[in-house]
Amino acid sequence: MRFKIDQTDIEIISELVDNAKTPTKELARKLGIHPNTLLQRIKRLEKEQVIKKYMAKVDYMKVGYDLHVILMMRVRKGRAGDMEQLKDLLKIKEIETLYATTGMWDLIGSCRVKNRQHLLDVIQRIGKSKIVIKTSSYLTLFAYKGAQDFNPF
Repeated sequence: MRFKIDQTDIEIISELVDNAKTPTKELARKLGIHPNTLLQRIKRLEKEQVIKKYMAKVDYMKVGYDLHVILMMRVRKGRAGDMEQLKDLLKIKEIETLYATTGMWDLIGSCRVKNRQHLLDVIQRIGKSKIVIKTSSYLTLFAYKGAQDFNPF
């Protein structure tokens, strides 16, 4: 049987995306439902993997990661979707996102680093990957909206 999401579920998801630490009673009052009903719905959304994880939104500049860089990578033919081939890239902790894409580049990601030397180190580690044949990097100047800000509800 297929899992169904109703308008109340969407409102719960939207509120949790905005602030997952909102107290249950406050959230239930805001949504006009009983706190027990809210908790049951949240548990169901978690069980069905609609809600996969709760995360903290971090100001990385305040913890020393001053540079945010967009990475473009070309890989050996037919390798971008091969998770086994990507595992060395996925181990690079500074890479925060990594996507297989269409177009000129096979992989596009982003990383956070402390300074230019740290960026050079990360680019060199990426270059050691057996599948990456070319990289291009772009330093972001401003982040107007990030993935953590996405809330389509």
